[in-house]
Amino acid sequence: MSRRRAVVAVAAALALALTVPTAAAAAWRASTSAPAFSLSTSALAAPVTTCTSKPAVLGLSSYAQISWSPITDATSYTVTATNSANGAAQVVATGVTATTIDITGSVLTSLLASVVRALLDGGTVVITVTAVTQKWTSPPSNEQPVVLSSLVGGLLGGVKCQN
Repeated sequence: MSRRRAVVAVAAALALALTVPTAAAAAWRASTSAPAFSLSTSALAAPVTTCTSKPAVLGLSSYAQISWSPITDATSYTVTATNSANGAAQVVATGVTATTIDITGSVLTSLLASVVRALLDGGTVVITVTAVTQKWTSPPSNEQPVVLSSLVGGLLGGVKCQN
């Protein structure tokens, strides 16, 4: 029986030795935790735009007003015009904090000579909006096509929404 007691005693001592932490294990468990990094899976939603044609008033040309609902956490918006004929894109405005922008012939002329040429040839300019924060940029909004208001109006810089 003493041999059996000796085996049990050795087994108990071995089991106890395996559960008692060593100095190295204790130091490992007591060490400083790794720095935590803030991870975010959020993203900005794409703005949903609408286009309203504004008529000519007091000798001014007609224009298209693009508006969108505000996007939560967005600090500004970027408005882009794209030539439907060749896909060339140009930023119309950055850092926009309002939720509307007026698209006029003079805005397009000063930025996009090739797009205005496309307009005169009967093409369209497609306006999109992206929401921006310090860390994120949303996908582009739905497209709003803009065309010349008429042949004469277009020569005077007038544009309208293509409905």
